[in-house]
Amino acid sequence: MTDAKDPKLALFELYLATAEKVSDRRAQANTWMLSVNSAIVALYGYLQADKMAVGAAQKAVWLWAIPAAGAIVCLAWVALPTSYRKLNRAKFTVLTEIEADLPVALFTREREAYRRDRRRSLPTSSA
Repeated sequence: MTDAKDPKLALFELYLATAEKVSDRRAQANTWMLSVNSAIVALYGYLQADKMAVGAAQKAVWLWAIPAAGAIVCLAWVALPTSYRKLNRAKFTVLTEIEADLPVALFTREREAYRRDRRRSLPTSSA
């Protein structure tokens, strides 16, 4: 009995692993962005309290600069998952193409099952 694996199946498995890593990176990015936003909110709350951490003139600047920084972080936070979503969509398009040459097309069957249940599924390709 040979232990040789179909090269297309090996390529499929390797590429699937890269798609999973993209999903993991997206989750890590979300966690990091949540931490940064939490720190921004905590800093704002600390400065908003009537403590003498900074002078009155500096406090006024910080109380508008911190929310501005928070807004910039939020914009980056929106852009990151969108970028990861596009990357994963492209990866699953390639996986679907490779899958067409394999004995069983699991992703295609899964998409069909979702459609049968009237669930919305992501398109296989985007222009």
